[in-house]
Amino acid sequence: MIVFMTDWGNSHYVGICKGVIRGISDTEIVDLTHNITPYNVREAMHILDRSIDWFPEKTVFLTVVDYGVGTARRAIAIETEKFHFVGPDNGVFTLVLERYQPKNIIDLTNKKYHIGTSKTFHGRDIFAPAAAYIANGVFNELGTRLPNYATLPYRKASIIQNTVYGEIAYFDRFGNIETNIPFSWIENKESVKLKMGNKTLQIPVVETYADVDEGELLIHEDSTGYLEIALNKGTAREKLRVSEGSEVEIVF
Repeated sequence: MIVFMTDWGNSHYVGICKGVIRGISDTEIVDLTHNITPYNVREAMHILDRSIDWFPEKTVFLTVVDYGVGTARRAIAIETEKFHFVGPDNGVFTLVLERYQPKNIIDLTNKKYHIGTSKTFHGRDIFAPAAAYIANGVFNELGTRLPNYATLPYRKASIIQNTVYGEIAYFDRFGNIETNIPFSWIENKESVKLKMGNKTLQIPVVETYADVDEGELLIHEDSTGYLEIALNKGTAREKLRVSEGSEVEIVF
């Protein structure tokens, strides 16, 4: 199985890459999402990390959010004990590789396994065929071994006494603020003090959006076990005017 994620939206580029894959392998292709915010590697990094465990072992995750296409950034494939990952070496695999240690990292330099020479469509010419060949059992032949991979800096969640620290991971399409803070750290609290930027707010901790009045802020557990800041029938992102990567501080 190949799981495909990009920032290409409803574009023919997606279909072309699927055609390339089908020309090499008859493996199943699952679209995780193609609606990553353009160029937003941080968002892709978090969404990939929160998605992979829903897929079977040996799945190949093809991730193309690639603002550096055509530059000196490397095109890589990574083998772990459970999964394979294919995409640009720009930090998008930072979180998944903290949980699944890489066994082998390949620089996709073997042109025998490329299907074109475009400087700006490595998704078609390098990444899609690599994912297909990996699904067919080919790996080491795809290029040369690498000793390392690029990582994306981020603020790891931590808890010190009665204060939790983390960051905004990304925003979903409803404007909910997804953090990297495990909800279990505050799940027994009725309300907490939220500090972001120059704002300090007391916010209730609830189970559903409808547990507060329309237009009110809330904190609850998202579907992946992390702390989410939301606005009932509104967008918390617009109300709080915050950005991805911003520090989140929770006091209880």
